[in-house]
Amino acid sequence: MSDTVLDLPPNVTPEMLRPAFWLERAPKPDAPLLASAERDAFNARAYTALNIPPVLDLPDRLPAREVRQALDQYQPPASTHYGPTGEPLPPAYFEALRLAASPNLPDPVEVQFGLIVRRAAVRSFPTAEIVTSKPFQFAFDRLQETTVDLGWPVATVATSCDGAWYFCLTPLYWGWIAADRIAFGTRAQMAAYVNAGPFVVATASRGRIALTTGGSAAAQMGTRLPLVQTTDDAYRVTVPRRLDSGMLELVEGVIAREMGEFVPGYLPCTLRTVFTQAFRLLGEPYALGGSRVGQFGRDCSRFIRDVYATTGVYLPRNSYQQSDVGRCQAVFKDDMPPEARKAALVEQVSPGAILAMPGHVMLYLGHVNGEPYVIHDTSSGPYAHVIVSDLSLRASAPRGPLLQRLGRAVAVG
Repeated sequence: MSDTVLDLPPNVTPEMLRPAFWLERAPKPDAPLLASAERDAFNARAYTALNIPPVLDLPDRLPAREVRQALDQYQPPASTHYGPTGEPLPPAYFEALRLAASPNLPDPVEVQFGLIVRRAAVRSFPTAEIVTSKPFQFAFDRLQETTVDLGWPVATVATSCDGAWYFCLTPLYWGWIAADRIAFGTRAQMAAYVNAGPFVVATASRGRIALTTGGSAAAQMGTRLPLVQTTDDAYRVTVPRRLDSGMLELVEGVIAREMGEFVPGYLPCTLRTVFTQAFRLLGEPYALGGSRVGQFGRDCSRFIRDVYATTGVYLPRNSYQQSDVGRCQAVFKDDMPPEARKAALVEQVSPGAILAMPGHVMLYLGHVNGEPYVIHDTSSGPYAHVIVSDLSLRASAPRGPLLQRLGRAVAVG
């Protein structure tokens, strides 16, 4: 759990800020949510649901029209947006972005494969400039889509007109990534790295790695790295680095075991793991798409994605996508009264399920005397971080409290 001092939301007591409080109320906290074969099938279904291929399944060449379709999914906003000093951005600004993201494409397009060498932003346009829908709303950079982490595979299919960005397929997402964050190699090299076993998984919010070549690296919760050797004191792992030529070099990294930031293999896919990992992030600040003015953060869906990734379950990036995978346990219709909503949660929904509503997802913890509780990364009011709350939060909002906005509950399994 983060050391951040938290202001408790209404109806939350200090003991509720510990996973043990909720695990004691769960019927079978150590029962598998998914066996390993089921986990692999679940991950495969996520790609099918999103109609997006795994990175390393892309062919060596793609028709230019398919690449253009992927590029064109991002369009300039129709409403007024603002730059970092709060000034309205003119249409010419977005037209320049559109042109930068519209390179001439050969037909067919040659696909290049690479690994991420440092946590990188995935952007809707090839720029690092901050664009917000309200002046100075820096936690909501509207060009920020998500992030990819150390060692993740990517496939590049286009280059920005200035050569500084690549348009890439990442795991379950398309977007622009700064060129200096990618090291290139063959498909076989990427597959050997990504599928290597044994491996370690980052279980801290960010796990630290010392590089034997000098310097350091970090891996976000849920990221896996090939394990070379285990000693009493350390894990020795393989870390990708980008040479001046842009090609891939693999170097050795050392992880201090006493820090407790990595484990060998995946954690058990149980409720105990999910809750323990979720509460390690309690108090961490909200950041749309994983970046707040270029600094590290998470949003609601990335919070849930990273927690489950420590078990080898890879959820989609967006909240609405997460609600489309897994097993639906309850649907909440608009005219459903509050007490019926609470009853459905208590009677039908298992702890660890994803509660989804338009624009937000939460992790269901269980109930106390019939009152449902969640842990989630929220963006509004005084609680712009990971919190525990009941579903009365945001009662004064135009759309009503969280309880009234619920759409469905989905179990991972």
